Amino acid sequence: MKKTADNIRIIGKSDGPTSVFIAGKDKKKTLRQKIEKSMYDFRRKRVIKFLRADSHSVDEVADYVVRELGYTEVSSSDETYQTEYSNMRASFLLQYRPELLGDLTEPQRPQQWDEKSVMEFMKQIEQRTEAARAVPKTEFDIDFHLYRKTGREFQMSISIEKTYESFSGSASGSTRVMRRYGADFRKVYRYYGVSQEDIRQRTKRFEEVVRQLTVR
Repeated sequence: MKKTADNIRIIGKSDGPTSVFIAGKDKKKTLRQKIEKSMYDFRRKRVIKFLRADSHSVDEVADYVVRELGYTEVSSSDETYQTEYSNMRASFLLQYRPELLGDLTEPQRPQQWDEKSVMEFMKQIEQRTEAARAVPKTEFDIDFHLYRKTGREFQMSISIEKTYESFSGSASGSTRVMRRYGADFRKVYRYYGVSQEDIRQRTKRFEEVVRQLTVR
């Protein structure tokens, strides 16, 4: 059955390694969603109210992750490192240097979202991603670092890209582990912080720090 753009939403950006498609008409927000939105807005206002200028460089943040949070830097020869580095380099190239892909233009979203059109769109996205991976490091590279904390039944990782000052990560384990990881990740952004200028100008750094400190 054919579906139009009116009842399909796209999660994520088409310039990243993957995109997710969700079919079905959007419904009105449930009571729970409304409550969660209200709680988020309340936390955001509190974060902004108590946020003070105290910023640190990305190198200082990397040192903090090891010294204060107990993570260990992963070798660049590690398989997980290689996979995450490759994915992030391709994603950042698509975002910051798309001109390096030459005539390979960004895929245009189909007029009608039938199965054939969606598959073709996804194919074009994958082609761009593979082309990005093929761009020599001498033309585009990133300063990627991966930090890991492990235990008998858990693993947590924090990724830091120093050139574009990007932080990401993942965790596996119990619900308690996930809460611990969430706390660690917020500590990274709290330490990264903002300057007085960031606060005054509501910069991209300000918005990202506020968002990460608000999310639960």
